[in-house]
Amino acid sequence: MYLQKTARGRGHGKKLLEHALDRARERGFSRVTLETAAVLKEAVKLYQKYGFRSFPGQHLATRCDQAFYLDFDDQQNQ
Repeated sequence: MYLQKTARGRGHGKKLLEHALDRARERGFSRVTLETAAVLKEAVKLYQKYGFRSFPGQHLATRCDQAFYLDFDDQQNQ
């Protein structure tokens, strides 16, 4: 997900992330992975706030230099 500069800082990213995570849970996913770029510092902070952990991505997209994962089972045990 990516927001235009004029839409940032208004909570839209948080709402989009929560919506995506809710839909993934509803569909029975146990893990969500994502790729991002280190320069998107606010996005990285948001993902970490939601419990995403970094891992060495094997298929990073051209513009991405970081990969993160979130295991739903880990969240239930916290």
